[in-house]
Order: sequence, then structure tokens, then C-alpha cells
Amino acid sequence: MADPEGGKVSFAAAALGKCPVCTQGKLYKSYLKVANSCAVCGQNFKAADTGDGPVVFVILIAGFLACAGLLTTFFLYPGWSITTHLLIWPAVAVVTSLVLMPVLKSLMIASQLRNKVRD
Repeated sequence: MADPEGGKVSFAAAALGKCPVCTQGKLYKSYLKVANSCAVCGQNFKAADTGDGPVVFVILIAGFLACAGLLTTFFLYPGWSITTHLLIWPAVAVVTSLVLMPVLKSLMIASQLRNKVRD
């Protein structure tokens, strides 16, 4: 399929897992498996390779939230046991990572389509 007209892509649609070009089709086949092309507009997603880019941002964001939460609760609630902290904050980091990963990967794919990145 041809490039998006004028490099116009929808980052909001991409963040929701939809085709960033037509905003109708699905971007993913499964949780993080990118579809080969959009079923609606035919946009080719094969050239979009995010590599480890989104993972870096996920680690930074999730790590910051978990560490900031740990330090805040450690000083505000000194009565909490270490076990309580070890139950809460790693779980927060994991859930945050699982939620952010497809969103940030979609945004990187949309950015590649907008900037016409090719192999």
C-alpha cells in the first residue's frame, strides 16, 4: 500500500491498538504481535520494526513509578513491613509494564509510518 497521505497518522488510534492510517483496522494480531497489514486500508506494517525502543521507555516509566511509590510509602508509612512493600511495588511495576508496552510500541510504529522509515 502507498504511504500515508502527507505523513498523516493518528497517534491516538495507534495508542488504542488500531491502524494509525485509517483508524479502523487492528494493529496487532495478538498482545504484541504486529499484523502484517491493515485489513481495512491495506497499510503494510512489515517495515515497522520497533526493536527494543519501547522497552526502554517502559522500564524508565514503570521503574520510576515503582521506586517513587516505594520510597514515598516507606517514609510515610514506617509501620509497613518489608513483605508488604515486596508484595505491592513489584506488582505495580509488572502491571504498569504490561499496560504500557503495547501502547508505546504502537506509538513507535505510528512514528515510523509518519516519518516513512524503511529497512
